[in-house]
Amino acid sequence: MLNSRPARNEELTWERNDDGEVQITVKRQENWKVRLISKIFYIPKNRKITLDEVGTEVWQLCNGRNTVAQMIEGLSDKYQLNRKEAEVSLLAYLKTMAQKRFIGFVIDAKEAAKDRGGASGKKWV
Repeated sequence: MLNSRPARNEELTWERNDDGEVQITVKRQENWKVRLISKIFYIPKNRKITLDEVGTEVWQLCNGRNTVAQMIEGLSDKYQLNRKEAEVSLLAYLKTMAQKRFIGFVIDAKEAAKDRGGASGKKWV
């Protein structure tokens, strides 16, 4: 896990607001269930999620090039946390972002081969 590289979901749009915080725009799903419910209740077509300072920092680091271990080191140095505090907080945050499908994890072939017994190429997990 620490050698994986978090990458942002390319289907999401995002921008920095005037305060320097990242705003992620999530589009409403278009399936029959959502269309039916949206006739009864108001469901906006887009939803904006604003990340705080630390969330913005993590979002910027989720570029597919930084490993989770590198992110932990950088955050522990910048916010003066011990390594374990940074690791626990970051892993919980990344898990939440992955569950919401904001990010995925890129794993190199060597790492995937160790975990999956011979997978080749890069994987999006």
